[in-house]
Amino acid sequence: MLSPWLEHLIFSIVAIVAVAGSILVVTRRNPIYSALFLIVVFGTVSAMFMLLDAPFLGFMQLLVYGGAIMVLYLFVIMLINPRDGNLPKEGGAIENSFAGGVSLLIFSLLAFAISHSGEVERLSNAGGIPALPEVPLSHGGIAGFGLELFHNHLLVFELTSVLILVGIIGAVHLAMRRKSTALTSEEAAEGAVTADV
Repeated sequence: MLSPWLEHLIFSIVAIVAVAGSILVVTRRNPIYSALFLIVVFGTVSAMFMLLDAPFLGFMQLLVYGGAIMVLYLFVIMLINPRDGNLPKEGGAIENSFAGGVSLLIFSLLAFAISHSGEVERLSNAGGIPALPEVPLSHGGIAGFGLELFHNHLLVFELTSVLILVGIIGAVHLAMRRKSTALTSEEAAEGAVTADV
């Protein structure tokens, strides 16, 4: 069992790494680098689960998302074969400024909503955050996780699976279409060379 100050220190470090990794995920031009930073984010989320006394969820986060799902994403990215010359150009200063402004606006709205929520006001009037209640032994265990995932959130879980499947099919279709277009242009070039000879 960790002391409270050490637990808060570890959580702060993990949170800073998670925020930095998530920013790097969306700012990298190469999708392979984005996927690698996403693995870092999954690892930090796993560490947060473990700090919250949910080791099963932490290990499942590493095994399922950090392992299987990311291998699948990397496989699709490699299938598309993005090279620096084929990657689309990034937006200019106007597009980047607009995206930064929208992100800042959303963050400001969320911070305002959280700071003015009734729960925060109630806690500040009570003199601070009260002690957490005793966590039951089933917290973070297999039975509780299975009940939440396959009973209370089954529809969302299945919809997520369908979305991932649709994304993979779309990526494979785009990769095959691009390869067939490249083969057709190569055959046309070879035909032109043969006709010239």
